[in-house]
Amino acid sequence: MSTINRTQLIATLRQALEQNPAVCAAWEGGSAAFTYMDELSDVDAVVVVEDDAVAAVFDAVEAALAALSPIDLRHDITGTVGYQQRFYRLRDASPFLVVDLVLMRRGDPLLFREVELHGKGTTWLDRYNLLSTKHLDAQADLAQAMARLPALRAAFDMFQHIPTKERLRGRAVEALSFYHAMTLRPLVEALRIRHCPHLRNFGLRYLDRDLPADVVARIRELMFVSDLDDLERKHAQAQAWFWETVG
Repeated sequence: MSTINRTQLIATLRQALEQNPAVCAAWEGGSAAFTYMDELSDVDAVVVVEDDAVAAVFDAVEAALAALSPIDLRHDITGTVGYQQRFYRLRDASPFLVVDLVLMRRGDPLLFREVELHGKGTTWLDRYNLLSTKHLDAQADLAQAMARLPALRAAFDMFQHIPTKERLRGRAVEALSFYHAMTLRPLVEALRIRHCPHLRNFGLRYLDRDLPADVVARIRELMFVSDLDDLERKHAQAQAWFWETVG
């Protein structure tokens, strides 16, 4: 049974961060920075620390969480540039109430403050007035989105034979996997460039939030395939939609 709620978890995080002098700023992002937080949302905490204090702040946060509830699972994200990220699941909290903790050094320029991408986060702490609101340069961002189209078209055109040949071989699992990766994912990227170019890199996440309802319904129909004959039909439909979109 869950005994730790969201309010308690956030209070614990905030106290641990506020009491640590190496923490320069902290805020809650994710769904809380937009309008779609619900009872299944996790806690997205973003923290700016002194350049030499990343490990120490992680340790301090983990100690505070462990005092609230034993940490059931920790997962480190590797290969990130400009920040470090860890996830925590607590034994006495809902399995959905995961802590997504991002730490970045004060000397790094990446702050995830662009409102169009990251919403309006709830500030927990800002010792040095680091958390100014930023906006994308809409014209430059749109130019980058449009510059992506030639490569997107070329890759799509090159690889549609792969789901087709696996279907013809009767390899349903491989055919479906390549259809999702090589047909639907670039189709969704093209649709995002058309409808919400600044969100073009979000892939299949947040479709209901970002794209028109009729577009989402059509994608959903293409995602679920019953057999190889159905795959053949939907593959053809998805290809036609892609070329219509990028045209």
